[in-house]
Amino acid sequence: MLKKYFIEILRWSLRFHGLFHIGHVYSDFIVQNWVGFSIGCYIISVEFLSSFLIPNEHVHFKPFKTEVHEDCD
Repeated sequence: MLKKYFIEILRWSLRFHGLFHIGHVYSDFIVQNWVGFSIGCYIISVEFLSSFLIPNEHVHFKPFKTEVHEDCD
């Protein structure tokens, strides 16, 4: 139950963090800093996509290959 709320808080935190980047991207656009603008747009898109597309999967981290599945056997 606690894990469910933690993941939801993490998702919303990623979304809000992406919103804060919009101000930075806007200032880069105004001063015509195109490298910063493109990097900021990339960061915003990754944060928004990851916040909506984080799957409900169970992950086992191993040294060479990570196992990802829905439930543990």
